[in-house]
Amino acid sequence: MSQPIVKSLIDEMVDELPEHLAVPADRVLMVFKGRTMWEAMQAAERAHISNPEAWSRRACLCGEWTLSYEVRA
Repeated sequence: MSQPIVKSLIDEMVDELPEHLAVPADRVLMVFKGRTMWEAMQAAERAHISNPEAWSRRACLCGEWTLSYEVRA
């Protein structure tokens, strides 16, 4: 994989992220959305997340719920 010539704004922000907020190297961040928190958990369950209630971060923006899970790679 080649490096882009110009770093994107998101790449710069990720590089500046404090270590305690970064996702560990052996994990992948999976994100699920739904109109309600329950719908977001159902989406995670359909994706075979073993414990959908064990989300690592959640947010509700403009009436849409987002749940994220740190999953071992």
